[in-house]
Formats: sequence, structure tokens, C-alpha cells
Amino acid sequence: MNRVGRTWAMALLVGFAAIMGAVAAGWTAAPDQATAIAAATHRTAFLSEVAINMTALGSGPVVVAIALLVAAYAIASGRPRIVLAVGWTPLAFLLDNVFKLLLHHPRPTVAMIALPPDYSFPSGHAVAASALYVTLAMIAASAERRAGPRRLLIASGIVVALVVAWSRVYLGVHYLSDVVAGLMLGSAGAIVAARAVSARPNIDGETDRQGLSDSGA
Repeated sequence: MNRVGRTWAMALLVGFAAIMGAVAAGWTAAPDQATAIAAATHRTAFLSEVAINMTALGSGPVVVAIALLVAAYAIASGRPRIVLAVGWTPLAFLLDNVFKLLLHHPRPTVAMIALPPDYSFPSGHAVAASALYVTLAMIAASAERRAGPRRLLIASGIVVALVVAWSRVYLGVHYLSDVVAGLMLGSAGAIVAARAVSARPNIDGETDRQGLSDSGA
């Protein structure tokens, strides 16, 4: 991983740690409550339908299914190193549960759907969405030589993760601090995972920049 990647990963981890500390100290309570109430009072039928459908992209079954399909494709196409990067997703789920148990942060009281039985911080959907979609976007971008398409691929992964995070706040099952911290944690690992795969030397001693497709495709 190059210096830029390390800098971004470290910055995101520091941001995650800072938010976790602020949540533990109660400093985020006021803005979190204000954001939750604002989201609840501005719900519409259309946005509610969008949120319910988009939030599924960060759910355990959907994320695991996509990760398994990508892993199977990677093995079948002779790119088993990609499996290592996708492995960040289940690890992210595990870390999310650890932090939930550490903080015991309660969920909002304005939910429009059934509240999950676990704690609120960080948002598992935000962690999983950023871990999976940002990782895949960065691996795919590593196969593209043109700057424009590379930026579009990475932006697409980030946008999906952001929409999933928004849906959790809109539906009232997470606070803003939960999803921001989740995005930071998932994205930090995604940078490390994707960079490690795309920059790993192959058996010929050359840098592997293929990602999910051949560089000549």
C-alpha cells in the first residue's frame, strides 16, 4: 500500500476512534438526537420506500451473498488473492459486534421499523456496506488505466455505502454518529484490503494491477 493509501486509512481509523470516544463521553447525544428527530419529521412515502429498499444492501444476508459470489468468481477466474480482500467484510462484521458490546450505546426511539436487538454504535449496515462496496470498487478501479473511469468506480462504491448509511438514520434505527463511525471503520479496512491485493507482486515479480478483470480487457 502506498503512502496516500496509508494516510487515508490511518486518518479514517483516527476519526473512528475520535467519534467512539465522543459517543462514550456523551458528547454526541445532542446532535444525534437533533438529527434523529429531523429525519423522523421529514419522512415521506417515497423516501421511506427508497430507504427500506436501499438499507437491504447493507444487511447481513445480502452482503454475505455478494461477498461469496465475488469470492467464487475470483477463485474460478484464477484470482484467489481477491478472496483475501473480500475477507475484510466478515471481519468488519465481527469488529462491529465487538464495539457494540464495548459501548452498549442505546438505539434511537424514533424508529419506523422494528429495532434490531443489539446496540447502536457503530452501524453494522454502514460498516458492512463500506467494507464490501468500497473494497470492490477500489479493486475494480485498479484494473482501469483511465483516471475518469477509476474515479467513477470508486465514487460508485462510496455512494452505495453513503446511501445505506443515510437509510439507517432515516429509518430511525441508528444515530448519525453510528453511521459516520461505521463508514470510517469499513472504509479504512477497504483501503488496506484493496491496496494489498492490487499492489501485491505476482509470481513473475511484477506488480499485480488486474483487480477483477484483466488489464488488457
